[in-house]
Amino acid sequence: MSEIPQTSAPEPVPAPAQEETEALADLPFWKTVLYALGNAAGLLTYNTFNSFIQFFYTDHVGLPPQWVGRGWFAFGFWNAVNDPIAGWLSDNTQSRIGRRTLFIRLLAIPVAVAFALVWLPPLDVEQHGATPVLVYFLVIISIYDMLQSIITLNQDALFPEMFQNTEVRARGSSIRQFIGFGLGGGLAIALSPAIYDSALGWTGLALIWGSVAALFYFLSLIGIEENPAYAQDAPSLSIGEQARLALRNRTFLIVLGINFVFRFIFAVLLAALPFYAEYVLNLDGEQTSILLTALVIATVVSLIVWQRIFQRFGTRRALIASFAIAAFCALPILFTTSLVATALVLGALGLGVGGALLLGPDMLFAEVIDEDYVKTGARREGLYRGILGFMFRFPPAFAGLILGEALAVSGYDADLSVAEQPVAVENTIRAFTAFAPIVAIVFGIALLLLYPLYGERLRAIQQRAAQMRAELFRRTSQQS
Repeated sequence: MSEIPQTSAPEPVPAPAQEETEALADLPFWKTVLYALGNAAGLLTYNTFNSFIQFFYTDHVGLPPQWVGRGWFAFGFWNAVNDPIAGWLSDNTQSRIGRRTLFIRLLAIPVAVAFALVWLPPLDVEQHGATPVLVYFLVIISIYDMLQSIITLNQDALFPEMFQNTEVRARGSSIRQFIGFGLGGGLAIALSPAIYDSALGWTGLALIWGSVAALFYFLSLIGIEENPAYAQDAPSLSIGEQARLALRNRTFLIVLGINFVFRFIFAVLLAALPFYAEYVLNLDGEQTSILLTALVIATVVSLIVWQRIFQRFGTRRALIASFAIAAFCALPILFTTSLVATALVLGALGLGVGGALLLGPDMLFAEVIDEDYVKTGARREGLYRGILGFMFRFPPAFAGLILGEALAVSGYDADLSVAEQPVAVENTIRAFTAFAPIVAIVFGIALLLLYPLYGERLRAIQQRAAQMRAELFRRTSQQS
């Protein structure tokens, strides 16, 4: 098509026949599970990266904490170019094996190798100085993050076309996040401290998780069903014109803000907990794994409950409830002094953030894609996911910047033992872990109150999108 027409809000229309509109909706359970392994692979490597990169380069490698925080924040601007371009290329790729699956096949091994190299710096601070190590840090995390964002983008862009109505999406998202966060994120968060604190060390962590991620990506290809008909609705405008139209989409801007809040909350918890465990609770690696396991198990189990809440109250209201519960449960982190008490608090916090995990990444994205498809007649999952990917890199970087600066101001010194650290270090870590998520949650709830896709408006958009898919499938079958 030569241009992207803008239309007014859709009127309710009769739902088309099921066999015409939901050609990919009733994905078998086993295929959904295999597709979800791609999410597990991404969360395994990226949660490991987000959770321990600052701890590794600060506490193990020996870079000054503010250098790591500033460097991590600075590299995030690379995604201003990387992610949107990758999304535009994904939308406009033509291949006999699919426009999304092509990138997954090509990058499964390279992204695993790049992840491993993040944890294998060839330079030493004492021997070579801090500057060369910082340069290596910036270069390798930029390469890894570029490859990771491309493969994750294509995995996520498949969701709206593989699961095409609210009921099916709720089921697909719950499976995808249950396996992704439970298997991928759970392994990363809960088992990583036990691995790097063992004889395997950080080298073992790099090689094991990189290999598992590559295997999961290849297995996910078996579960993916990509319909070539959607490529016919690929937009023909330039990347600049498409990005301009996307950033004028008020609903999408709200979703960007909500996802920033969600990612920031997780980034704060994952970045702070290794420091919290060591410098507040005086725990070793195995005990830190227990602490993180409580957060993971509670979050994963809560997905079952949140799916029912979502089906009854919808995405918007369920997310507001999720954020409110998480804010309430974050406060006790200021006062816990033992492994058991902290594990209980993190478990309660996990019950709250589980709703955001289920609804934020997949459901809001799919609803925005439906609205854009109805307004423009174009399938632009890749571009929208690319812009989301650009935004996704900033919450961890922003959290890392704040934590790094705060630790430096408090007098933190990696060469000092836990007992020798200033009292301000413990207070800083406690305050950051508790108050940063609460402030973010307040902004998240405010944005959710502005989110327009709910109730009759959302149902009308989804009905119109189903009708357009039916017309597309009929047109495609007539041409063939």
